[in-house]
Amino acid sequence: MTTRSLPRTILMAEDDRLIREITEETLLAEGYRVVAVQDGQEAIEALPQVRPDLILSDVRMPRCDGFELLRRVRGDHDHCATPFIIMSAKAETRDQRMGMSLGADDYVTKPYLAADLLKTIEVRIARAALLNDRLQQQQQFLMRVLPHELRTPLAGIIGYADLMVLMGESGETLAGKDLVDYGQQIGLSGQRLLGIAEDFSLWSWLESAKGAEQRDGGAKLRQTEITAEALRRWCEKSVSRYGRAGDLSIEGEPTTVMVPNVGLERVIAHLVENALKFSLPGAGVQVKIVVLPSACEIRVTDGGRGMSEAELERFGVMRQFGREKFEQQGIGMGLGLARNFAQRGGGNFTLVRNVPGPGMTASLTLVRGAG
Repeated sequence: MTTRSLPRTILMAEDDRLIREITEETLLAEGYRVVAVQDGQEAIEALPQVRPDLILSDVRMPRCDGFELLRRVRGDHDHCATPFIIMSAKAETRDQRMGMSLGADDYVTKPYLAADLLKTIEVRIARAALLNDRLQQQQQFLMRVLPHELRTPLAGIIGYADLMVLMGESGETLAGKDLVDYGQQIGLSGQRLLGIAEDFSLWSWLESAKGAEQRDGGAKLRQTEITAEALRRWCEKSVSRYGRAGDLSIEGEPTTVMVPNVGLERVIAHLVENALKFSLPGAGVQVKIVVLPSACEIRVTDGGRGMSEAELERFGVMRQFGREKFEQQGIGMGLGLARNFAQRGGGNFTLVRNVPGPGMTASLTLVRGAG
């Protein structure tokens, strides 16, 4: 069990008195706090006060059975994410399938071994705690970082627009150089906002594609060609933004890969932009296409400050490291998007420190196409 100041609370609904008492004793001996009730109706009534970390429920119960309890829990905003484990007789496979289709996290068959029940509970509570931690971190990050990332470019757009209005109202006109400068600054701010919108759009699409994949039994992919010329074209804006065209080198033989319908160009641009962002001007950034028998690796290597082992274990969508020490723009979605994109296409994404030497190497592994 995970060590914490207060014991985890389990709400158990079981109408069989003997099973209820034996299970309660087993859980109490393991250090859990247990609230045991006789049926689903009592469990529903107890939910607001108990606020359990996990719900353990039999299926066949009077008044309110386990399925109805599960429906009510999943429809309750305060408890919809609470891990729910159903208990059913070994022969009742229909109950197990029904429970999983309604959103149960797991099931145990009766009669069960105490060790199996405890392991199932431990795994589900640990997973729920991890997901809750990630959600809280993302919420805190959005509250702290996103307003700044939106406000800064918006302030630039509004500021230049106000200047143009004031000049127009006073009868002044912008000289050609000033007009170009104003337009460029407004354009840069607009591009920054557009990038944020595109990142959220891609993240949302990848998440919805994951759900569709689980329902339909497979991902819908397209075949696309990977060439050094295409990679350079996708990275043009990032390179131009940092003024480091001379630092970027791209090499490798062309090949075809199978990828999700959208996002490849955005993911590649993010990886190169990260390499440029976290390395000094003059430090080279290498992009290499490595063709393998059944896959293609796109490796992006930089000589920047790198990441610690702890940071490597925790990178994800909407997560940045060292922002309090180093000035950096963006909302920290690039690496998480690359990982999610690769997974949707049956590939993989890795991020490792260069040894020996400084910097990182990001590797996007994609399944090769038929061509």
